[in-house]
Amino acid sequence: MQSQAKRQIAAMLMMFVLSSLTINCQELFTGRITYEMSYPGSRIDLATLEQLPQEVNIVAKNKMVRTEMEAGELTQIKIADSKNLTVSTILEILREKYVIHKSPEDIKQELREISEPKINFTNETKEILGYNCKKAEAIVYDDFGEEHVIEIYYTEEISGKPFNFNLPYKEIPGLMLVYEIRSGNLNMRYEATSIRSRWGIFISNRNFRIPSDAKEITFKELREKLQ
Repeated sequence: MQSQAKRQIAAMLMMFVLSSLTINCQELFTGRITYEMSYPGSRIDLATLEQLPQEVNIVAKNKMVRTEMEAGELTQIKIADSKNLTVSTILEILREKYVIHKSPEDIKQELREISEPKINFTNETKEILGYNCKKAEAIVYDDFGEEHVIEIYYTEEISGKPFNFNLPYKEIPGLMLVYEIRSGNLNMRYEATSIRSRWGIFISNRNFRIPSDAKEITFKELREKLQ
């Protein structure tokens, strides 16, 4: 396997480990959200950094959320069902499709293994994309014991609290438009660049179906297969 392809696979598998990403949306929210991604403070080499996604696209309909990101020939799609508290991740790698399912028990176990951040809510506000956002600060410690203060801007105009079932930021009561997720050598920063609400937008239920040609696999099996 070519070195560039290996770097892309390694980068996306790193993203999979960290991306408990389920965008926060109110029960009846239907629309599309786009985030720009950056990696400030990440301790990774430039070659790996260049293979990581630069954008995340979200499609939300009621209690279903589809999160899609691409890096070269690799695609990751995460389908979250906040009614049944499950997440399915579809990885398309070198034209092969795999799906990894997470049950409510799997998600609870993952959250127990993550150091829960301390959230401080502030009185500061900021307008982002036409939404009035409040500022919160999350205090987290990385794997090296260093403390980091993460700024979060969220809007309560799109309620998020009931749907943060697989995020360490479960205390945040609204859609986060700016936030970071830090773990190990990687720090992922998300900044919303576009929010299009349900009006004038048709979201098909097909967006939330698992492809029939995706092979069911565990993360451990996939990692071993691609080594």
